[in-house]
Amino acid sequence: MSASAGRPAARTTVTQRVLASLRRKIIQAELPPGTLLLEPELAAEYGVSKTPTREALQILAAEGLVSVIPRRGYFVSHVSFQDFREAMDLRLLLEPPLTALAAQRRTQRHLDEWARLLHVQFDPDSQLTDRLEAATAFHRTCVEASGNSLAATVVDSLFTSIQRLHHLNQAVESHFESADERSAHEGILAAITDRDAARAERLMHAHLAEANDAIARTFLVARPESA
Repeated sequence: MSASAGRPAARTTVTQRVLASLRRKIIQAELPPGTLLLEPELAAEYGVSKTPTREALQILAAEGLVSVIPRRGYFVSHVSFQDFREAMDLRLLLEPPLTALAAQRRTQRHLDEWARLLHVQFDPDSQLTDRLEAATAFHRTCVEASGNSLAATVVDSLFTSIQRLHHLNQAVESHFESADERSAHEGILAAITDRDAARAERLMHAHLAEANDAIARTFLVARPESA
């Protein structure tokens, strides 16, 4: 294989590295809404050429995490209350029936992972970022265990707005580590463990509806700058 034949793959690797870093920083609010992102500055920061930097920004634009302003550059997108509502409404439609499938199809590996995530989410010694990720991963694993990879991709994209809100509005933290949150996750896991699909679906729907209302109230009271 010629040296030139390997270049596209190498560039893809560089692009993915820049993309993963920028996506993480945006989701965790290290790059808050409205931040200007310039290709030359980012390329210098990551020690790469402008091509993979531009490719990473274009992917983020397609994901809705950045907005393109012609002749100016890229800006980190804002998160609105409507974004949150739409994401939660879709989760209410998709996650409960997928959780029912997860109850039927789960493996011991899934059960072990849920148990680990619950420990991290409610461990007071865990870092905030780790607890937030564990809370999201609990739901992600419910979807993945359903065996529907297409649905998993769709639902995973909905988590982004919710995760960004968690990091932008610290008042949300009190909800995802609350007794209600813990009881809901433990109840869902118990239903899945028992392979009780109907109960798992009902509990997931109730959990998402309650979380939707609780976080919405927090959002409206706090009114972060992104609202």
